[in-house]
Amino acid sequence: MGEPNVETSGDVPLFPMPPVTEQALRVAVLSLDPAAAVRFEQEFHAAWQEAVQTDSTVPMHTFLRRWAVFVALRRVPARARRLRELERAIADADTLAAARPAAAEIAAMLDQAAREAAA
Repeated sequence: MGEPNVETSGDVPLFPMPPVTEQALRVAVLSLDPAAAVRFEQEFHAAWQEAVQTDSTVPMHTFLRRWAVFVALRRVPARARRLRELERAIADADTLAAARPAAAEIAAMLDQAAREAAA
């Protein structure tokens, strides 16, 4: 596989990276993956409860960052397709060595998505 291919084939994002807020991410997740929107809601309520119980904003910040990366990864169709291909390659790998190149490329994609989400 060579070097991780962080850049996509020039595919244009479906929409600009939304602000890292509950409402903006909720709309983005729903537009990208309605099934994931159900998980978003469940995780939001769990993070909210944990934040209240611990008197800390950390659970909400963690929740928002995680979902911002989810959106950043999937808002570019070519990147979303490549992520699915890499996930399949890892699932089909017979050995750890066979899975490593795909895992390295996913790691690079996650780094890029985290930078986009933080920008």
